[in-house]
Amino acid sequence: MPGPFSPLISPILDDRPATEDALDFAPYRDMFVGIVCDENTHTPLTAGLFGSWGSGKTSLMSMIKKKIDDMGLPAYRTTWFNAWKYNHEDVLWRALIVHVLNALRPRSTDGLPLPEEQLTSEQKEMVKDLDRLEESLYHAVEWEELGRWTLDWAKALRGTAEGAAEIALSFVPGGQPLVDLLNKATKAVTGKEKQAVLEAFQREVRTHRREQLQSLEQFEHEFQKLLELYVTKRGGRLIVFVDDLDRCLPEKTIDVLEAIKLFLDVPGCIFLLGLDQEAITQIIQSRYSGTVKAEQYLEKIVQIPFILPPIEAVRMRSFITSLVHQLPDDRCGDVFAEGLPPSPRQVKRIVNIFLLLWRLARQKSEGIQPVRLAKVVAIQHTYPALYALVREVPRYLRELEVYFRADIAPRSDVVTEAPSLPTQLQSFEGNAILRRLLTMHPAGTPDVNFADLTPEEIHPYIYLTYRATPQAETPSLPAGFQVPEMAIIPAGKFTLGSTATDADAFAGEKPAHEVELNEYAIGRYPVTNFEYRAFVQDAKHKPPSDWEGDLYPEGKGDHPVTYVSWHDAVAYCEWLSKKTGQHYRPPTEAEWEKAARGKEGFKWPWGDEWDPSLCNSKEGGIRHTTSVGQFSPQGSSLYGVADMAGNVWEWCSSLHRNYKYRPDDGREDLSAGGERVVRGGGFLDGQRMVRCASRNGRLPNSRDEAIGFRIVKAA
Repeated sequence: MPGPFSPLISPILDDRPATEDALDFAPYRDMFVGIVCDENTHTPLTAGLFGSWGSGKTSLMSMIKKKIDDMGLPAYRTTWFNAWKYNHEDVLWRALIVHVLNALRPRSTDGLPLPEEQLTSEQKEMVKDLDRLEESLYHAVEWEELGRWTLDWAKALRGTAEGAAEIALSFVPGGQPLVDLLNKATKAVTGKEKQAVLEAFQREVRTHRREQLQSLEQFEHEFQKLLELYVTKRGGRLIVFVDDLDRCLPEKTIDVLEAIKLFLDVPGCIFLLGLDQEAITQIIQSRYSGTVKAEQYLEKIVQIPFILPPIEAVRMRSFITSLVHQLPDDRCGDVFAEGLPPSPRQVKRIVNIFLLLWRLARQKSEGIQPVRLAKVVAIQHTYPALYALVREVPRYLRELEVYFRADIAPRSDVVTEAPSLPTQLQSFEGNAILRRLLTMHPAGTPDVNFADLTPEEIHPYIYLTYRATPQAETPSLPAGFQVPEMAIIPAGKFTLGSTATDADAFAGEKPAHEVELNEYAIGRYPVTNFEYRAFVQDAKHKPPSDWEGDLYPEGKGDHPVTYVSWHDAVAYCEWLSKKTGQHYRPPTEAEWEKAARGKEGFKWPWGDEWDPSLCNSKEGGIRHTTSVGQFSPQGSSLYGVADMAGNVWEWCSSLHRNYKYRPDDGREDLSAGGERVVRGGGFLDGQRMVRCASRNGRLPNSRDEAIGFRIVKAA
């Protein structure tokens, strides 16, 4: 009976090999079938299908085997050996050989072994030959294992005769080959007789070792005779498919490869091996400690190497469609085809994660849109370093998309320098696949892009994917520190302070007067928790009081750092200056105000009309900090500087003195005592306090939940 999600959501996918050729493997399949079935192809032959784990090797080999089986060639025998399935066996190569011998046994049309009463006389003779070969194999291995205990035999005879027999038998597979010898040992456990038993046992081991060597040498010869008699003389071949060999223990993997070459490398026998070349290379180097070159070793084993080519996006789209017949939005398939690695297994797994998250999103009713979710899931698994950054600073996702779209359009009345990517995003600047993923839908298309979202609107996508990912898979943040993004403020004059006729102005803002500044760069946003953490960890600086050790509150990486004093802000600037070789400091209040209101002297960063939707103030009712850039670009200043109204007050370098402003009157002396200016207003302040000209003073050791800072650098 279908569940409640069945009509709307595709079921979770399994990891079985594909039954449909959605990846267009047919040309590769037909090529290998042609090689295997061509009577002019010389055997023995080993072909290697090289590809990373999950690239479709198993599916391709399954297709090859099925087509050969469907051809109905009576003398052709195929068998499938999953090496990983037998990895628990003590001797994996023996399991392979037994599997190969078993493939030659007479079977009915449905593939089941024929009962003895249905065998022809020829088939009965064949079964006897196979039994003898298999028995010789076990005999050799049994004595190989037994011979390891030769030196311990004298120790085993130190107790009673019965105890000696019991201990010895525990080391012998089956125990039966030594029953007679052990019976004699019960009567001779002391003196010279004990020595005689020891010598007899050693002679016995030497004898069987010779038999073992003869048996192993004869095996290839007997196997070749049997294959020639029942397969090759009848125009047939034995085709062995070996899968998942590179997932086994290194020593077992090498033993199987060498068994193929030493015991099964006979005319009429063809092996198709599915291998991850990187994994198998590491196994070879590990086994031989670098004394053997992996490439030359593989050349000795594999005569036909074939590397599966990367899967094109069009083929991947068909593959996804064949797996998932009903995505919540058809465009999700395009996202996965473009943004996921070309590995069928990984695609299945990541699509499963997406389907799981989409079910969860529908349960939580958070307004999650499926195409956006698909993009975040793709980024999380394909670009973990980027996801780690976006997890801390969601606006990075928006900024990267905007950058890729080259949609940087400063206001026409101000000449500004187009902002560059933040430092830690610059490594993704030239990533063409990531660019296509984030810009695959036209700007302005509803519900699919991130450029039109605020950081707080992006956050649920990050929170959902992060919470549904095992901690072991959660990527770590890239090493290094983040230099805050800067905006260039051009040189020139502007009006500082408020006029006498401004009814909202406080006395400390007057009189309005003209100030001229050189060009400088100011932080586009207040310094965030994410940026400040590098300073705390590297400089061993005391963290803010709302942190736990050097960890800021979860989900607040892109919020302005608070509970920082003026001294903390200065210490951060000194640390950043030392790290970068550039001179950073808190802004003067003149620099702060020009960046906020521009030369036009706007009342609020966006203009002279109050709009509570453009900042985090008392009127918005948020009552706590928000992500920096939450109200950008609409709430930013003409220079593209964000959060200049509300969110948090910001420390300036200036002492809190009356106007007129003169930078040479001692108010910019960082060593002087007294209150320092704070600017911009906080999330609990109303429209009058968050004006560009509003100013206040606080003691430099003050710390609270609504004070942060931003930085300045001389151009």
